[in-house]
Amino acid sequence: MPVNFNEAHQLHQEWKQNLLLSEKEVKSMNEELLILVKDAQSEDQKKEVEHLQNSLIRQKEVINEKLAEVVKADKVMSENSAKESEVEIWHQKMKEDMEWFNRLFNELRVEFQKFKNSL
Repeated sequence: MPVNFNEAHQLHQEWKQNLLLSEKEVKSMNEELLILVKDAQSEDQKKEVEHLQNSLIRQKEVINEKLAEVVKADKVMSENSAKESEVEIWHQKMKEDMEWFNRLFNELRVEFQKFKNSL
């Protein structure tokens, strides 16, 4: 099915907003983790703190990568030289990537909440 450029652009804007909100949430979780680390007593809890810190660092990197992809996709779509078939393939891949991103980010939220509750 051909990509409607206006609809795709609108979706890209939604993704961008979602990513920016996720970026703020990662920052907030990092700040909260710095406070929670003081309550981590056992070795397992300390390992979990380290795991969460690494996960949040990686999540920030992924957010930045996805933001760059969305911006690049909008730029390519706005150029007259963009082939519709290439845009369709790229758009579909980005759609799948964003679904995965949302799924994994939700898992991180749950993992973070479980850790908080375990303290």
